[in-house]
Amino acid sequence: MSNSKFNVRLLTEIAFMAALAFIISLIPNTVYGWIIIEIACIPILILSLRRGFLAGVIGGLVWGILAMITGHAYILTLSQAGLEYLVAPLSLGLAGLFRPKAQSLQLFPLLSGVFIAVLAKYFFHFLAGIIFWSQYAWKGWGAIAYSLAVNGISGILTAIAACIILTLFVKKFPQLLSIR
Repeated sequence: MSNSKFNVRLLTEIAFMAALAFIISLIPNTVYGWIIIEIACIPILILSLRRGFLAGVIGGLVWGILAMITGHAYILTLSQAGLEYLVAPLSLGLAGLFRPKAQSLQLFPLLSGVFIAVLAKYFFHFLAGIIFWSQYAWKGWGAIAYSLAVNGISGILTAIAACIILTLFVKKFPQLLSIR
């Protein structure tokens, strides 16, 4: 396959996965208040595991930009939007650092990468919670405790859901993480 065909295929895959993540993000996913299970991150995680760190970073960035330009982002300030809709989703590319080798598909490294990438994303939401969302804290809760509760629980639930769903996908469709 020529290099230009490969680049077009890669860019198409990045665009498709970012669009899929955006479409999935339109499905209501609130568990309680601001606590969510964000399954929309799964296409970006798959992209990262298939194509590597840089593809995952770009896919996450495109997903965040799509949310902002379509009005599906909760924006308080420009810096908050940058942190939560640009920096946070691009951190899902970290899963690409745990990309499986072509010959072996071991679940532990793959799921470790997924868990780390999702928790990195929610670390940025945690920071935004302290800096920008503290006025919405539950009565009697400080900014740090509130943000840790909301974003910690959301991050852990999202990481667990992503690991379960990706395990099922990879066991059923092992070729999902291979590139032809």
